[in-house]
Amino acid sequence: MTVRGCAAGAVVWLAAHAAHAEPAAPAPDPPPAPQLAVTHEPPPRHLRMRPRAAAAPPPAARPTAPMPAAPPQLSELDPGDRDELAGLRDVLAPVSFSLTIGYQVDGARPSGTHSLDVPVKEGRDYNALRSYGFGELFLSTRGVALDSLSSYIALRLDAAQPSTYQQPGQAAARIAPPIATWFERSTIETRMGWAEIKDFLPRRLGLRKLRLRAGSQYIYGPWVLHLDGGTLAYDGDIVTASAYVGGRHPDYTTDLANERYFAFGGSLRIDLRKLASLPIAITGESLSLQSGVADQPDSAHRQLEVDWQPRHDFTVLAQLRTLDNQLANARLQFRARYHEVTNLVLDVMRRFDTDWRWDPSLITADDPMTARRYLDLGPVLPQIIASLRGGTLIAENVDLLVRTAIATAPTGSDAQRSSFSAAYVELGGALEVRLRRTVALGVSVLSRQTHREAPRGPDGKDLPGGSITDILLIAQPLPQSAATGERSFTELWLRARISLGARRLSALLEVYGRQTRYAGDYVIRTNPIDPMSPIDPTYPILTRDLRGGGRVTVDAWIGKRLRLFAAYDVSSAIEFQPEITSYKSLRLTMTGVY
Repeated sequence: MTVRGCAAGAVVWLAAHAAHAEPAAPAPDPPPAPQLAVTHEPPPRHLRMRPRAAAAPPPAARPTAPMPAAPPQLSELDPGDRDELAGLRDVLAPVSFSLTIGYQVDGARPSGTHSLDVPVKEGRDYNALRSYGFGELFLSTRGVALDSLSSYIALRLDAAQPSTYQQPGQAAARIAPPIATWFERSTIETRMGWAEIKDFLPRRLGLRKLRLRAGSQYIYGPWVLHLDGGTLAYDGDIVTASAYVGGRHPDYTTDLANERYFAFGGSLRIDLRKLASLPIAITGESLSLQSGVADQPDSAHRQLEVDWQPRHDFTVLAQLRTLDNQLANARLQFRARYHEVTNLVLDVMRRFDTDWRWDPSLITADDPMTARRYLDLGPVLPQIIASLRGGTLIAENVDLLVRTAIATAPTGSDAQRSSFSAAYVELGGALEVRLRRTVALGVSVLSRQTHREAPRGPDGKDLPGGSITDILLIAQPLPQSAATGERSFTELWLRARISLGARRLSALLEVYGRQTRYAGDYVIRTNPIDPMSPIDPTYPILTRDLRGGGRVTVDAWIGKRLRLFAAYDVSSAIEFQPEITSYKSLRLTMTGVY
């Protein structure tokens, strides 16, 4: 028998013996468990965990100024454009200033010919060379002394030495420069300088948008007024209002500084878009001038403007202006935009004979033929001027602009019509092509055809040939103003521009040409060298003028704070002024920006 068989038999025997054995006595029950009394405690009021022990703080980092957030418009631009715009200075900085120092040289030389009996002489009649220096300072502050205080100042400095010529036994007289400028001596001029404070009233009054500005400033109303005074304005969401008072700052020339005008006025604009959900904004403006000149009366000017914008891409603007409670000017403008890149503007203006001649300080005088201090424009006559211009962007690289204008003949007597109020038709356009964001080529052309009155002789009849007379020995009355001036002109501009980016390096080359046709009035066929010589019928009458010129500019930035600029201008001779030629000018400037 094997070992496996013996083991199996033993298991069977043990199982059978266990089955026939007597059952064992049952085990005694366990003692009963003691009864425990259970009590309920109130819940705790606070359950707080022990705070974790703080780790040792790291060493304090060096504080850095927070970077200003980029405007949301930058996110929509290409990376290259964002880099260029990021280089511009922050206009919200507490202090910003720009200082420009420049030097300019103007020159012109005699041509060797003359149209009068006395030739032009350099150093006696004019200066062939003139140099002068100039400087400009622009400074602005925000919240320097007070959080709500801001200021701005713009200064102009000219350093020029006038040239004089003195003949024996006579007083010294000034010599004209080769190219005329508005100044002839060293001057310091404050163009603008004001201080403004906001939020200066208690907040409980709800006038946080009220501001007060005092100093030399510009007011844009019925007329652009340079004012030395104060302005109180409120810039609300629905209502915008302003009131100003002060003296008019002389801008045309310092010789009229004693002719002061006291000005006061205001404006009120109500935007009905937010008030009554109407796409209309109404603006009313008023300007009053108190004159201190004997022959200039006081004047009051009012202007009403209605802006209707039914859609974001269509606007209608209607404007009326009065002078001393009489309608002086009416204007209607339509503006439309298509696909964000095409714009169209139609502008129609109706001028009445009650309008000012030059500006509110020069209104109708007793004698319209009296020479005034600015321009002898003659009396104001009713006239309609309409213009239409449109521009579009083609393939994101081609800019196209087209413009046309027409002016009707003024209604009035023939004696009142002047050379400045003639009817004309004008057509022009411009095209610029950009190549690879660096090179741009452009061309523009403009042409105008002007209607002139026919010249009349002493008997009032029209003279043939377009000239008053070709006879030297008879009386020659001056032609009427409406018969003088240009009949047409055409000008052409060509330009090429290279730019390596904003505030980097750019260069510009411009070439222009202009041809003008004048009315052949009061023209004599004589030898121009000797006016007393016999009449020369073969000598041509000059009724055309062709001139041209060009400009080269270079604009370079050294870093982001220093700018160097150079410009060179040159012009050809003028056929009606053959005594002087080779007009040229060189301008060098250096600008620091902070």
